[in-house]
Amino acid sequence: MPSIRWENVFTQCFPAMGATKEELQALVSTICKPLSEEEALIINASQSNPFPKTDLLHATYEPFDPRRWRLPLKPLPPSFIGFLQWSNGGSFLSGKRWFDPILSTSDLREYLLSYHIPQYMPESLPFAFDGGGNFYLFDMRNDPIDGEYPILFTGAGNLGYEDAVFVADSFIEACKGKTSPFNLYMK
Repeated sequence: MPSIRWENVFTQCFPAMGATKEELQALVSTICKPLSEEEALIINASQSNPFPKTDLLHATYEPFDPRRWRLPLKPLPPSFIGFLQWSNGGSFLSGKRWFDPILSTSDLREYLLSYHIPQYMPESLPFAFDGGGNFYLFDMRNDPIDGEYPILFTGAGNLGYEDAVFVADSFIEACKGKTSPFNLYMK
């Protein structure tokens, strides 16, 4: 893959220091490993019945079991790894498309689990917000094409493939796009 001059891709760049080799190795080795017992306990403790006791649905509520989650098990896109080498996080604007922030190597797994993404969008991986509470995600349900995955966009409070919108065929294509996917998402 040819080297990308990331600073030329965006209209505005607010990069962070690039990830070290050790940070990238830690990311690749941990991002999609099975949940630890401690992680499962934390996720279970974060769940509560959303229905008031007077609601008929209160009695039927059952917390989900995070040990059954299907995490994405495929390699991260080489373009994303290259980006992280250049900027381990940061905020970026391309036309009207914000990536604010792009998640750092230390934040990716935390957001994957704390937003319970595998419960609602199995085999997807969030990598950025849009500055307004919406996620950009890698759709890793299918094998990559030339190492890349489709990019989806959805609300952090409305996770699900049925409501997500397609943004691009690859990370670099998503970064080069100039329109906000929010407009498509709200249709």
